[in-house]
Amino acid sequence: MENKLICSGKESNILEIHNADSIIHSYYDMSAPIQFTMTYCSGLSEECYYNVMSVSPNKDYFFSSRIRTEFHQFNNARPLHQHAFFELLLVLEGSISQKLEDKEYLYPAGTCCLINQNVFHIEKYIGEAKVFFIGLSVSFIRELLESNQTFYCQREGTASENSILQFMASNLQLEKGKNYLDFFPAFQNKKSLCELRRLADQLLRAIMLPKLGAAYMIKGLICELLQYLDTKEFYHISCVQLNSSSGQLLFSRIGHLMEDTDGRMSRAELEKALCYSGNYINAIVNKYAGMCLYDYGLTFTLKKAAYLLMETGMPIAAIEMKLGFTNRTHFYKIFKKKYGVTPGQYRKQEKNEKESV
Repeated sequence: MENKLICSGKESNILEIHNADSIIHSYYDMSAPIQFTMTYCSGLSEECYYNVMSVSPNKDYFFSSRIRTEFHQFNNARPLHQHAFFELLLVLEGSISQKLEDKEYLYPAGTCCLINQNVFHIEKYIGEAKVFFIGLSVSFIRELLESNQTFYCQREGTASENSILQFMASNLQLEKGKNYLDFFPAFQNKKSLCELRRLADQLLRAIMLPKLGAAYMIKGLICELLQYLDTKEFYHISCVQLNSSSGQLLFSRIGHLMEDTDGRMSRAELEKALCYSGNYINAIVNKYAGMCLYDYGLTFTLKKAAYLLMETGMPIAAIEMKLGFTNRTHFYKIFKKKYGVTPGQYRKQEKNEKESV
């Protein structure tokens, strides 16, 4: 069943699978400049089903099946694989487990991952999930990188201004580099799933119902997606080296969320956003920051307080209120412990230093 799907590169004319019967590693090649695959797993029980739709300029491929023993074998025992192309993964619903080399990571809805050609990996379904895969060939990437030579608008921007394109450009020059990009939505980005689904839908429509200018439309939509993911107000990007521990990526995501919320994100909110238990999140923070979750969040709150004292004329009482302090004595006490002076003295010092420069 699913083994036929995964190993049927010649039948589908989209992916060519080498060493498909290996229990260690297999290798995927692509006969088209770009290909899209939408997968949906409704769950892991016998009543559930698994759908796959792969499309490319060459050919389309569709597959649907009930969850049976073969699927669980496919889901749990597939070998790691690598590509001759870049793969951008978008989780549109649910969560999946992603194994990258010897480490496993949880990718909840709204998160994305861009894997280079050298990283061995495999995705595992752990429940209901919808995932959109974008295969980007080396030739397609080079076309995007060279597009700035023919752009029409001065304010259009160039490939050198997009960190994702630059990541792929640098990887094209490093034949053996093993790294990938992790994309985690900013806390304020409440529409990440809507935007990812919109772009995925438009890409599928453009390639399945091609009309005059379809190639330009697809390139434009890919650039729009890369620009969206590279916008700091919408997404945080972490470049992960394969020699880093799996906990470091989670700690990085925790730090991003704390930065977004000035340290005022509750344990329950972190659990919901990260899909990990509060105890595990606290353990990760303790391991990498040497403090409990509450104290770690407080470092971001005090950092923001110092910034507001230094860069704005907000009254101290207003700063306290903005950052969620209800006890002035407590705020003064922890601020002085952190910076050695009271908030008023800190503002005065910073003002005097600016004037003396």
